[in-house]
Amino acid sequence: MSMNSSSTAKTILFWISIVFLGVMLWKLVSANKNPAEVIPYSDFLQLIDNKEILTAKVYPEANSANIYVLLRRSQKYAQTTIAASELPKITARLQDSGAKIEISEVRSGDWTLILLNAAPLILLVGFCIFLMRQMKGNAKRALVLRAATARVGIGYDLHRLEQGRPFIVGGIELPFEKGPVGHSDGDVLAHALCDALLGAAGLGDIGTHFPDTDPKWKGANSMLFLEHAKKLLDEKRFAIEHVDAVVITEKPKLGPHFPKMREALAKALGVGAEKIHLKAKTNEGVDAIGRGEAIAAHVVATLTSR
Repeated sequence: MSMNSSSTAKTILFWISIVFLGVMLWKLVSANKNPAEVIPYSDFLQLIDNKEILTAKVYPEANSANIYVLLRRSQKYAQTTIAASELPKITARLQDSGAKIEISEVRSGDWTLILLNAAPLILLVGFCIFLMRQMKGNAKRALVLRAATARVGIGYDLHRLEQGRPFIVGGIELPFEKGPVGHSDGDVLAHALCDALLGAAGLGDIGTHFPDTDPKWKGANSMLFLEHAKKLLDEKRFAIEHVDAVVITEKPKLGPHFPKMREALAKALGVGAEKIHLKAKTNEGVDAIGRGEAIAAHVVATLTSR
C-alpha cells in the first residue's frame, strides 16, 4: 500500500512540474504577443506631451531607467531608456499627462525568464530523481514478486551397492569395486535431483515419469531423466535458481569429483554450474550406508516462475 502511495505521489509531482513548465511557456508567449517598440527619447517626450501614454512602468537601474508604456489609442507597447537624472522630471510629466505610473525595482519579465530558464533544469533533475526512485522501487517490487513466486522441492533417493556394478554418481562413473543397484544406471544424485525439481514444480515424482516397470528405462542414463525434467519445467515456465545436494556414502571420496559432476548435471539441466552446489557426507559407520552397503542423496531445488 505504501509503495503504491509513493508511486502515485511521484507521478502527481511529475505532472505538476510539467504543468508548471507549460504555464511559464504560456506566460512568455503571451508577453511576446505585443512586443514593445523601442522609440527615441524625443518621440517619447512627444507622446507625453500629446497625452498618448495610458500607463507607464519604470524600471530604475544604476545610471539609467527603462520605461515601458502602453499607448492610449493604438494599445501598443513602446519602450525607451532615459538617464537616471531625468527620471524625476519624466515621472512628473507623465503624472501631469494623466498616465498611470508604476515603479518597480525588478522587472516581472526578468522573473519570467529566470523561472523559464531554471524550470527545465529543475524538471530534468526532478525527473531523473523520479526515474531513479521508480527504478529502485520496481527492482524492490521485482524482488518481492520473485520471492513470492519461488518454489522449493526436496528429493531423496537410496540405492544398494553391489560388487561389479559401475559406480555412477552425478552423471560420471568413478573407479570403485561396487556400484548402485537400480532399474536404470542407479545414479542416486540424479534421481534425488529429478525428484526435487519435479516436486517443486508440482509435477509428481521420478517414478511417475520413468517407472521401473517400463523396460525402455532399463539401464538408462539418468541424465535423460534430468533433461526430460528440464523440458517439463520449461513448459510450465519455471526456471532453476539453485540446487543444493548432499550425497551420503562411506566410500569412495566424492569431493575431488564434484567439479565434473556439477558440469554434467548443469549440462543436462541447461543451467550454469554455479547454480549447483554439492556436498558429501559419511554415515559414520552406522546402518547400511555406514557398512558400505548403500548410497543415498538429499537434494533441495529452488525454482522461480518466468
